[in-house]
Amino acid sequence: MGSSMENRGSLFDTSQPGIRLLQSWIRSRTNLAVQLLDGSSVNGIPRWVDSEYLALEPEAGGELLLVARQAMALIRPLLS
Repeated sequence: MGSSMENRGSLFDTSQPGIRLLQSWIRSRTNLAVQLLDGSSVNGIPRWVDSEYLALEPEAGGELLLVARQAMALIRPLLS
């Protein structure tokens, strides 16, 4: 049986500038557009990010959307 560390994803390095920018968007509740590798996109307010997912709250409210970070091609803030 392996250790619990084997089940964890890659480490979440908060010193990386991209992670720091995502965290600032979460704090300011900036509305984002996230384009996926398949060409589709989702919009929402970021609630949290971890080593695997970005959680977005849809603009109309409702359940959080979990977007796999490996599936993201582009993240940009939407102008209000």
